[in-house]
Amino acid sequence: MKIYKFLLIFLFFSFQANAKELPRIDTKFYLGVYNSFDKLSATAHSIYHPEFSGYNPYYTETDSNKENLGFFLGYDFKFDNFLVGLESNFQEDIGTDKSIAGINGEVTYEKMIEAKLKLGYQINDFSFFSYIGRGNFAAEWDAYDNDPDNVSNYITRGIGVDYNFFKNYFIGLNLDETTLDVYYAFYGYVEEIHKRSLRLRFGYLF
Repeated sequence: MKIYKFLLIFLFFSFQANAKELPRIDTKFYLGVYNSFDKLSATAHSIYHPEFSGYNPYYTETDSNKENLGFFLGYDFKFDNFLVGLESNFQEDIGTDKSIAGINGEVTYEKMIEAKLKLGYQINDFSFFSYIGRGNFAAEWDAYDNDPDNVSNYITRGIGVDYNFFKNYFIGLNLDETTLDVYYAFYGYVEEIHKRSLRLRFGYLF
């Protein structure tokens, strides 16, 4: 009988010791808003108007009078200090191109939606992460109503850091970039765009 008691006590303490070594798992939904500072540089050429192909690259930035607010929603799975997450974001304004001499109208880049896979590591209240994902946005040339374009399945990537400063609230900063092509069928223009975004974010963890 004493042997059975000894075995039971031994198994109990062994289980307690092993339980302490099990990884800590935590899952969180979160949502928030961000202010985005976007800069686009582009090179364009036309299959119908090759004379425009010799133009130097032109640059456009988000209108300084606009507050480029966006919204994000995500889910993190934390395994000890490691994290894997999914995040999506939506933004109305990206930029307006007003700098192409000799071409009518303006090109506006707007209504951007992105979905990303995050990988990161948490140190105390700081979470460092990188991500890769796909996105979609609308580009519209106002001088040619029948020549808007929808850019789908472009690849975006970036790095970021979040700081949990009070209970479930956090602030963060991330740098995002992508290169993509916009094709305007009516006027025959192909535009290669390099987009860089610096986003200051504020969120809430559920």
